[in-house]
Amino acid sequence: MADYKKEYEAVIVKREMLNDDTAYITVKCPDIANSAMPGQFVNISCSKFLKRPFGIADVDTVNGTFNIGVKVVGKGTKEIAAFDEGKVVTVLGPLGNGFDFEALRGKKLILVAGGTGVFPIHFASSYCKANNIEYKLVQGFRNASQVIMSDDDVILTTDAGDAGIHGNCCNGLDTIDEEFVKEAVLCCVGPLPMMRACGNWATSKGIKSFVSMEQRMACGVGICLVCVCKVKAEANGEEFKHVRCCKEGPVFPFEEVIW
Repeated sequence: MADYKKEYEAVIVKREMLNDDTAYITVKCPDIANSAMPGQFVNISCSKFLKRPFGIADVDTVNGTFNIGVKVVGKGTKEIAAFDEGKVVTVLGPLGNGFDFEALRGKKLILVAGGTGVFPIHFASSYCKANNIEYKLVQGFRNASQVIMSDDDVILTTDAGDAGIHGNCCNGLDTIDEEFVKEAVLCCVGPLPMMRACGNWATSKGIKSFVSMEQRMACGVGICLVCVCKVKAEANGEEFKHVRCCKEGPVFPFEEVIW
């Protein structure tokens, strides 16, 4: 029951549209802002039965706020993306296990974002900047109209070839200097096929990688079992076991995931 102590009444303090279907929302909740780590997520209430999960995109510990990106894909996200400033919402978080930066201390990082994975990876890049961690950032989108949270330092790819490199994230990864790659660990958030391809790319280079399994999450605290995925088992002679992405994840070592 300890997880339920992470539920807060929070206030929407800012909302802006990044493109036609994606909102960037700032939420006032000092406890979450002060404790969240890159790769963690929050569940936010709406008028529908279940809260909706969103990867944390950034935090401001001075003002006690955190940010999320909301891409409209259904009725719940459409409602949340239209929240007015001043609206009070119920927030559960921060949830899940994010990227373990302590374990990665001393390593360079290659951060890879596909689609809405740009939001949790943005939090990771902000953390790197604040902690003087050397990193490269690769982003992949379908086309130029979907490009968000990007700047001149990003290795940008688009499937359509109308912005950045024509291709996918692996084509962007191939542009990174080999000497940098040798000293790096890859952290990836995005669609499953993209993460699998990026993990295989990292394996081919002899480096470790971590992926964030963006499964559908209902309760967010490991009770409903909607978000389970398969990982390799370590004992009892089993080939695999089911784990809860919201509780044991969402971040897992790439080599442990059964794709």
